[in-house]
Amino acid sequence: MQGRALVIFLGGIGAVYIMLSVLLGGGNSIGALAQFLSVGSCILAVIRPRLALYLMVIYAGYSDLLKRMMVFDGHVTMTDVLWVRALCPLTLAGIVLGTLVRTLHDGSLYQRRKLISLLVCVFGFIASGLSALRSGGGFNAAATQLADGAAYMFLLFVVPSIFRKPDEIISFIKYCLVLFVPVALYGVKQQIFGLSDFEIEYLRSGLTVLSKHLDDVRPRPFSTLVDSSPFGTSCAICACLALIVRRHHRDAGTRLWGMMSFVLFAIFVAGCVASMTRFANINWALPILLLPVLRNQRGTVALYGTLVALFVTACIYAQALIAGVTKLTLWALENFGGTAIGEQFVRFWTICDRLEGMHDLAHNPLMWTMFGYGSKMAADMHEARMVASHDLVSNLLLEIGWLPLCLVIIGTSVALLSFHRSLWKLRGSRVFNICLWMTGIEFGLLVHNVFAGNVTSTFPVNFFCWFIAGALNSCIAHHENLRVEERPVGRPVPRPVPRQGLALASTGTRSYHG
Repeated sequence: MQGRALVIFLGGIGAVYIMLSVLLGGGNSIGALAQFLSVGSCILAVIRPRLALYLMVIYAGYSDLLKRMMVFDGHVTMTDVLWVRALCPLTLAGIVLGTLVRTLHDGSLYQRRKLISLLVCVFGFIASGLSALRSGGGFNAAATQLADGAAYMFLLFVVPSIFRKPDEIISFIKYCLVLFVPVALYGVKQQIFGLSDFEIEYLRSGLTVLSKHLDDVRPRPFSTLVDSSPFGTSCAICACLALIVRRHHRDAGTRLWGMMSFVLFAIFVAGCVASMTRFANINWALPILLLPVLRNQRGTVALYGTLVALFVTACIYAQALIAGVTKLTLWALENFGGTAIGEQFVRFWTICDRLEGMHDLAHNPLMWTMFGYGSKMAADMHEARMVASHDLVSNLLLEIGWLPLCLVIIGTSVALLSFHRSLWKLRGSRVFNICLWMTGIEFGLLVHNVFAGNVTSTFPVNFFCWFIAGALNSCIAHHENLRVEERPVGRPVPRPVPRQGLALASTGTRSYHG
C-alpha cells in the first residue's frame, strides 16, 4: 500500500513538472509536450509493450494533426517538428525492446517461427540501413529513413509475441477501426467544406512538403494524416479490416458486428474516395475480388503470374498506354471537368508518370547497373530527366542495381512460397477465412507498390502493412500450436517386424491351419 502511494505521489510530481515545463518553457508548447510524450511513451513501451501498441494507434492516426496545431502557438522550429515525428518511432523502439526482453524471459523467443521472424526483421533492417547509408545523405538522413520506414518491419515479430490468439487480434482491429473513424470522417469534411484556416497556414509555413497542394485547383484532403495518398490507402485498409471482423464473428457462430461492419466499411470507402487518390481504391476492391482465387494453389500461382505479365506488358507497351491514357483524360476533362472536384477526379494522366518509369525500365540502358547509383544520385538523375522512376521496381533498380534487386526478388519469392504453404495448411480452421482477407490486403498493397509507387514506405500505411503481416504470422503460429497440443502424447510407436519374423509367422500360421 505504501509503495502504491509512493508511485502515485511521484507520478503527480512528474505530471506537475511536465505541465510547468510545457506552459512556461518559452518555446512551442506542443513541441515541448511531444518531447515528454516521446520519452514517456518509449519508457512505457519497454515496461508494457501491449499497452504501448494500443497507444501507438493513437499516434498513427493523430500525430500529424498535432504537428499542424503547432502553428497556433508560434515559435515553431524543426526541432519541435522532429519531436512530433519521433512519437511513433520511439514508441516502436520501446515496444520491440520490451517484447524482446519478455520473450527471452519466458523462453518463447526460441520457438522456431518467432526466431525466424526476428532474424528476418534484423536482416531486413540492416539491409535497409546499408542502402540508406549508401545513398549519400549522411547518418541523420539514413536514421530518419529507417525510423519512418524499415523499423515497422519489427511488427512481424512483435504482433505474434503480444497477440497470441486470433480473438486478441480481432479486438485490436476493432480498437483501430473505432479510432480511425474520425480520420475518415474528417477527410470527408475536408472534401466537402475545404481545409481549415490553420491547415492552410500550416501548408504555407515551410515545415512540410505538402505546400504542393496549394498549387492544385483545390487542396486534396489528407485528414489528420501526412498526405492524401496514405490517407486514402489507410481508409481502404480499414474498410477491409471492418469486413474481417464480420467474417471472424460469422466463423465463430455469432452475429456480432454484422451491420456495424458494413457501416464502417461504407465510412472508410467514403474516406478513400474523398482522398482523390484513385489507385488507393484498389486496396479495398481487390481483396474482395481475390478471396476465391487465393483459396487454392492454382489460383494463387495464376494470380502472381498475371501480376508479372501485366507489369512486363506495361513496360513493353508503355508509350502506347501513355497515349491511350492521355486521350481518355482529355475526353473526361471535356465532359466532366467543369468543376475543381471533377477535374481532380478525372486526371488519369498521373499514371503516365509511372508508365514513363516502366518504359525506361525496358528501353533506357542507364537503368541497368550492377549496384545502382544510390538514392541521392538517383534523385539527381531523375531531376535532370535522364531517367524516370515512379514505381517500386524501377526505383529499386536505379538505387541498388540489378544484382541486389535479383537477390531481393529471390528472397521475397522464397518467403512468399513459405507463407502460402503455411496458409493452405489452415484450410478447415476457424482462422482460414480471416487469413485470406489479410492476404488479399497485402496483395493489394503489393500491386499498389508495383504500379503506383512505394506506398508502404509512408506512415501509417507501413504500420498497417506490417501489423497485418504480424497478425498473419500470429494466426499461423496459433494454428501450429493447436495441432501440437492436439497430438496424442505418450502413444507407443509400433516397432517394425523383421522380414524373417514375418516369414516364420506366416509359416507357423499355415502349419497351424494345416
